[in-house]
Amino acid sequence: MIIKTFKMLTAGLILAGVAACGAVTSNSKAVFMLVDASGTYVREVPDAVVTAKLLTSKLNSNDMFAFGEIGSCSFSDSSLVVRRTLPGTPSEAAYAKQAVFENLEAYAETVQPTGWTDIRGGLRYAAAELEQSDQASRYIVLVSDLVEDVSPDCDTSSLELDLEGITVIVTNVTRSDRDASDPNAYFERLEAWEALVEDAGGTWVHANSRDRLLEYMF
Repeated sequence: MIIKTFKMLTAGLILAGVAACGAVTSNSKAVFMLVDASGTYVREVPDAVVTAKLLTSKLNSNDMFAFGEIGSCSFSDSSLVVRRTLPGTPSEAAYAKQAVFENLEAYAETVQPTGWTDIRGGLRYAAAELEQSDQASRYIVLVSDLVEDVSPDCDTSSLELDLEGITVIVTNVTRSDRDASDPNAYFERLEAWEALVEDAGGTWVHANSRDRLLEYMF
C-alpha cells in the first residue's frame, strides 16, 4: 500500500507544478532530518523513512532536504544519507524527489543498529549545513528517543551549538527501558533537550505524531 501510494504521489508530482520556477522564495524551506539508528531504536527507522518521503513530497522547487543517521561515534559526512536542493523547474524537482525516495528506501533496506547516539554532533552538523542554505525557513527534524550515548573516544558533550534561526522539531520520542523505573525520566529528558536547544538560540517543537509534524511545517 505504501509503495503504491508513493508511485501515485510521484506521478502526481511530475504532472503538477509544485512551485514557480526561479529564485528562492519567502516560503522556501531547508530541512535536515536526523534519525537515530542506535540499539533497539533502529526498529523506528522504516517509519522515519516514510515520514521523510512524505515530507520531501511536500517540498517545493528550490527547497533543500537532507537526511542523516545518528549512530556513529561522532557525526560526520559519512553519516549523511542524502542531501539535495530541488531544481527550480517543477518537473525536474519531481524527478529529484524520486531520486531522494530511492536513496531513502535503499538506506531503510540496509540499515543496521549502531552503537552510539551522538545527538549533539548531529545537531551541530545539521546546523552548519543549514547555515549555508539560502532558504527562508530552516528546520532540523530529530527522530530519536533522545537518549544520548557517546563513546569516550569522541565525547561531544561539550560541543557548543549555534541554532539561531533554526526550528528543531523532535518527533517519535519513545520511552526507553530506563523510563520504566522512573516515570519522570521521560519528561525530564524532553525538558533537558528543550533547554539545550533554546539556550543555543533555536526554537523547540515537540510533534507527538507524523500529522502534527507535517501540519507544523506546512
